[in-house]
Amino acid sequence: MSSRYPILIRSIQIVALIVVLFGVFFPDLLLQIELIIAISLIVLIGIPHGATDYIIFQYLSKPFWGTDSLFYFYRNYILIMGAYALLWWLVPTFSLLVFILLSIYHFGQSNWNFLEKTPNVLKHLLFIIWGSFVLLTPILAHYEQAQPIIAQILGFDPIAVDEGWRYAIIAILFAHSVLFCLYLRLEGQIKKRELQDEILNLFLLLTVYLFTPLLLGFAIYFVLWHSLGSVMDQITFFKTRIKNYNWKKYVFHAFPLTILALGGLSGLVLLQQNMGVAANLGVMFIFISVVTLPHMLLIDKLYEEWNVPMV
Repeated sequence: MSSRYPILIRSIQIVALIVVLFGVFFPDLLLQIELIIAISLIVLIGIPHGATDYIIFQYLSKPFWGTDSLFYFYRNYILIMGAYALLWWLVPTFSLLVFILLSIYHFGQSNWNFLEKTPNVLKHLLFIIWGSFVLLTPILAHYEQAQPIIAQILGFDPIAVDEGWRYAIIAILFAHSVLFCLYLRLEGQIKKRELQDEILNLFLLLTVYLFTPLLLGFAIYFVLWHSLGSVMDQITFFKTRIKNYNWKKYVFHAFPLTILALGGLSGLVLLQQNMGVAANLGVMFIFISVVTLPHMLLIDKLYEEWNVPMV
């Protein structure tokens, strides 16, 4: 990501540093406003980043699901969500594991998809290691905060994990991510400046996760690094297929499905309130995972057939 959008990544790094400083000097204040900031970021950027899937579907040179018809796109999109929702109801533990594994690959792929000469086995391993670091580190660093949310998702309390083991896993994932960056530099896959930026990204993400609350720390990564990077990739992709494509057109295309997703999420919250149940983060997580699954499958097809050009 750093090599493609240097101005964006520099801005993200500055924001991350400011958040870390707030976490160090005003931890109680950050904890009080954690949920407001996290939800605002996800609503404004996180959800819209997946709301142009129907446009991506139309412009893939290899028709997804064997056709480029929007009817089949919406039908299969809904069927995938419905099947995954049913899977959550029947086997929540397995469904959570599936979503974690797919998310790990998706996050790693979105950061390193531009690599062209790296053997596929090593590239996929890099996706998994980098994705594991960004997804598992906040959970392991704030396991006490994550436990009740996981319990809401699974319906039972997850096993306790010793603090020493948790931080050992974080250290291993961080070290392997750095080593992979060094390997890519030695193999000439990335430039010296890109190596510096990627290691700085890893360090900033680690400090964000360690010095900010669970939900806020992950929202910072998910929205700033992942979602904005994905939006830029999508716009770059559309520019190769749609004349004079820009941010305004992206916002216009993303608006309908964004409103639909927000409407579904709002309806879920209202339903819980009407049932006299407190807002359940676990249920909201399941809803987001159901909406996200077909998006991850589609983005994988986009990266599979299209090499992101360096800019």
